[in-house]
Amino acid sequence: MEYLAKGKLSRRHFLAGTAATGIVTAFGCGQQNQIRNNVANQISGLPEVEGWKITRWEQDPWSRGSYSYIPAGSSSILRIQLAEPTDGRRFMAGEATQSDFPATVNGAVKSGKRAASEVLQARRVESCIVVGAGAAGLAAAAQLNQSGCDVTVLEGRDRIGGRAWTEDLQGSPVDLGASWFHGVNTHTLTPRAKELGIELIPTDYENGILFDSSGNRFDWSRLDKFYDFIYGSIIGKASKESMGPLIENYRESLSMKDRNWFDYVVVSEIEHEFAAHVEDLSLLATSEGASPIGGDAVPRSGYAPFMEDLAKDLDIRLSTKVSEISHDDIGAKVITDKGIFTGDAVVVTLPLGVLQSGSVQFRPSLSVKQQAAINGLGMGLLNKIAIKFKEPFWDISMDLIGRIPDNRGYFVEWYNAIPWTGEPILVGYNAARSASEIEAWSDAETLQAALNILKTMQF
Repeated sequence: MEYLAKGKLSRRHFLAGTAATGIVTAFGCGQQNQIRNNVANQISGLPEVEGWKITRWEQDPWSRGSYSYIPAGSSSILRIQLAEPTDGRRFMAGEATQSDFPATVNGAVKSGKRAASEVLQARRVESCIVVGAGAAGLAAAAQLNQSGCDVTVLEGRDRIGGRAWTEDLQGSPVDLGASWFHGVNTHTLTPRAKELGIELIPTDYENGILFDSSGNRFDWSRLDKFYDFIYGSIIGKASKESMGPLIENYRESLSMKDRNWFDYVVVSEIEHEFAAHVEDLSLLATSEGASPIGGDAVPRSGYAPFMEDLAKDLDIRLSTKVSEISHDDIGAKVITDKGIFTGDAVVVTLPLGVLQSGSVQFRPSLSVKQQAAINGLGMGLLNKIAIKFKEPFWDISMDLIGRIPDNRGYFVEWYNAIPWTGEPILVGYNAARSASEIEAWSDAETLQAALNILKTMQF
């Protein structure tokens, strides 16, 4: 896997970030103002908070996590197994089924196009049901529709986009799901960005500033030996073993102070990239897939226009909960809370976390290989808090703001969103076990903790 200098991998996965219903706690104006006023009374030294959004992807019933990863003991072969079609009637898509660019919008779109091609090649198909209106489902449906197939898309949420979702934050578009084009030159949507006139704003991970837990400036070069270890002994190793023991053995050789610094490197370089704790990750996770080329960039508009473009002219049934997907020699049938839908074939784009939950039944059952893939792959967690201030208080020339916390993994990375929103917005991240723990906090507690941390930073 290609990665950038000084320890930044070249793709921040599907959720780098990658929602209101079930994901973001949405408030009426009264409640939001009440929390904002309470926080303002407790936090001095920061500009007024004008709005915020908090994601909770693990609790979201339509995703059950952020994006997939390769856990210890597994390999990317499972992605190929999950993608296998059944009887020329049931086809699988989604970022978890994509071997080249998994865990990204790029991979999701590519998987949808691949599944659509499989449908058209399998037999004469005049109608098709697509389950899921995320990037994979929309891409599949759009290609099938262009080929003359009668397509119906079923989506449980009340919106399209799935984990690629742009929310309005006090008049500013902010992606609370997928944010980046990882590898602009190898991203399938880059040509469309040009056609739609959407500017892609590059991110320079080298353009950053780092603070210790007290908020003092910290020289990044003091972490060089830890980056050297991560990239010399962990990244790119061809082994199914967990990376946890190697990391812990090295950590135990360090002083208490160095352990804290090392934890920052581990969390920011690995856990924020793959949305999983290092004990749960296979060493192979860092080397799967193709190398994205061209650097990373954020669309100024967010991902919404791309999802709307894919959805153009499609028959999409929102707020339609699927409970059973079946097929036989005649065709496919999908049972929902809004009735039964039939077609010659069905494309299933349910996220891995939903497949793992068993909330949707399959008849006939998924193959042994597919079920092994579902059980063998991991569903990671990466959450965001996006905060809009009345005015910036940070160094607006920086792309990345890092923080070495006392508590491992808490709010270690912030991104300056001014370059792509034009507004004073900061986006903070929590991943893996830390993110899961913070999901249990209330919105007020999460916002309070984030502001307390930001207040300490001496820019």
